[in-house]
Amino acid sequence: MARPVTVRRVQLRDFRNYERARLDLAAGVTVISGPNGAGKTNLLEAIYFGLTGRSCRTSNEREMVRHGGSVTRVALETEDEAGAHLLEAGFEPGETKRLRVDGALVERLADSTARPLVSVFMPERLELVRGAPSTRRAHLDQLVIALWPGRAPTRASYSRALAQRNALLARVRAGIVAAELLDPWDAELDLLRAHEVLRRLGTHHRAALTLRYLDDLPVPEVAALLGRSLHATEALLVRARAAFRRTYEGAEDPR
Repeated sequence: MARPVTVRRVQLRDFRNYERARLDLAAGVTVISGPNGAGKTNLLEAIYFGLTGRSCRTSNEREMVRHGGSVTRVALETEDEAGAHLLEAGFEPGETKRLRVDGALVERLADSTARPLVSVFMPERLELVRGAPSTRRAHLDQLVIALWPGRAPTRASYSRALAQRNALLARVRAGIVAAELLDPWDAELDLLRAHEVLRRLGTHHRAALTLRYLDDLPVPEVAALLGRSLHATEALLVRARAAFRRTYEGAEDPR
């Protein structure tokens, strides 16, 4: 689970209606007030952009660049139990986005532990309730990845395999290809789900099952690697298989 991180300072350059701005945030809840058109929502969007590298309002990122400006930049100073950090996000329209954590270029801010978890709710977010189930699933996917970043690769692989299988399934139903072609994709989905289940097991159960079935080692070698007797290892494998079966049957697809 991610440790608590807070934003202490926000600095903007040519973001929406802001030419230059700096805001120091105190501990606790911050309320931003002002007349219509003052830039309250723009400020919140800037914080979101600085933490995620994307807008919470538009897919056309050019809109974030102030009219008359050429480059937009947001810098956020954050703080956690280890100390202070600097997150920077900026871009020039038509050029590659630049994301930095403590001065080092990164591909994704979401992978950094120097940023706090962030959630935004706007009127458009009512689509989570009113819209299609896929919208709610995507939102929950983002929440899971934020809480457990290590699960992101499994989810991405599972989503790709599922999309391929569903596309093939449509062709099967149309009579274009044979149903047997689904078997490799079903096996791939089962394997990815099994890896996710293994992650949820205790250390001893996970180690025993990985060595025996993923590494395909005979039981005596598993016993030697675990530092257990052959009888104790066989008993451990029985318990580990039972734990895996219970978790697998109760686990949801890692999407």
